Amino acid sequence: MTAPDAPLSSAQPWPDPPNPTQGIRAVDGNRAALSVLAAQQLGTAFFAGLDVPIRGKLVHLGLNLPLGPALLLSVLLNVIILSVFFRPAVRALLSDTRWRTPPAWGVALGAFVLGFIASRAFLVAYVTLFPSAAEVIPPFLAQGSGVWVLLLAAGIVVPIMEEIAFRGLMMRGHERAAGFGVAAVASSFAFALAHGVPATIAGILPLAYVLARAAQHTGSLWTSVLIHAFNNLLAVGLGALLADKLGSSTIQGSGAITSEAMKLPLAIGAALFGAVVLWVLHAWLTPKADPQERSAPGPWLSAAWVVIVTFGLVMALLTLPGVQAELPRLQQILN
Repeated sequence: MTAPDAPLSSAQPWPDPPNPTQGIRAVDGNRAALSVLAAQQLGTAFFAGLDVPIRGKLVHLGLNLPLGPALLLSVLLNVIILSVFFRPAVRALLSDTRWRTPPAWGVALGAFVLGFIASRAFLVAYVTLFPSAAEVIPPFLAQGSGVWVLLLAAGIVVPIMEEIAFRGLMMRGHERAAGFGVAAVASSFAFALAHGVPATIAGILPLAYVLARAAQHTGSLWTSVLIHAFNNLLAVGLGALLADKLGSSTIQGSGAITSEAMKLPLAIGAALFGAVVLWVLHAWLTPKADPQERSAPGPWLSAAWVVIVTFGLVMALLTLPGVQAELPRLQQILN
């Protein structure tokens, strides 16, 4: 049998299924997730193009592609990175039962509906307390033929890559080191913070936990892929519909609660409702017994996980209104 970290051969490109004591190391899962996150963020920014302030002037960098093709190219970049730098971890995942087990469609649909409700309840609670937070939520907007490319990229391809990185490589490594509970919480926390916008984090964190528990409950990574794809397809579809009906300039910042007396009760009510739905999901999606759990006891925390969390916290801080107001002055000082 070929060990997960043995070199590939042309005769046998992938190894036989590993023993319970073999598999993805937590440190390798963390590093792979960090690499996927960095390549997706930087790759998409370069392929889509961005304006960078240099010496008081905005300099345009990148290829200026539409968002859909930019996302597809960033996923291709991630495939290359995982294939070159994380081959042992990827081989272990491809040999794992989580990869080989078909999805549970009924569980995926039910968990998606409840997870969507919980995530939107937490999002409503946050935006109600901080209405300006809605203005920095990045929407999936596209019109015309670009919608279909964006649906493919953001709705299907990106969820597969992100599930491989966070629920596949990271969470599987954490499960082997520290068990189901730590793995679900740690991977969900890192995944949510990686999105870098406070309101988005508030909405994604409960859904990320549902993704983790669904994979553990069904023993299939593809169940979490389905839930993730359902969520993103709905987000892209609604974004395209709103862009077509209302125009992108009127989508964000609408629907804010103007009554100060109603804000706190509404936020508390939405948060409590979301918490109840999340508890129901937690009680339902009990992890399936798995010989990989705690098969390699040890630390799950590593520098790569800390970098992901720190990146998310810094990016979230930069979106706060007070910090945004100080950025022009800071840029003038640096230039």
